[in-house]
Amino acid sequence: MMSNKAAMCPSAPWDSEGAKVFGVVGGEVKRPRVLFLKQMLAPSKELEVRLNGVAPEEVFRVAAPCAGASCAHHNAASKGCNLVGQIVDEVDPVFDDYAVCGIRAHCVWWAQEGLKACVRCPQIATRNLVTSEQLARAAIPAAASNGGADRAPQ
Repeated sequence: MMSNKAAMCPSAPWDSEGAKVFGVVGGEVKRPRVLFLKQMLAPSKELEVRLNGVAPEEVFRVAAPCAGASCAHHNAASKGCNLVGQIVDEVDPVFDDYAVCGIRAHCVWWAQEGLKACVRCPQIATRNLVTSEQLARAAIPAAASNGGADRAPQ
């Protein structure tokens, strides 16, 4: 696992310190597909205002420094991310190869799951109010979905 200082969460809240927009969510409501940006953007009030009340995490994929133990998806035993483990377990791949991504070198999901994360990542919208059953199950923090048993990263 990379050090938390360099580690970037690819599913971070819009207002996270050090956040960078690295993708735009497209596709269909139940089948989102992220279009990865060639150049990352800083989240801004200007971008947020253009959304007319839609949550930024429904439209943008945001990366920010890993929050570690402050995150509901943090695995205390392994210091890994339960969210990506659950995504790998619950969600089918949407690509056969790596997605073009500006954060891979620092991505927590990549460091933990490698290609298994990358082939699923383009269908993840950090906030999706109408989602598939697979994605909904994967997003439940491990402590809430299995009585606190953390999933060990592979």
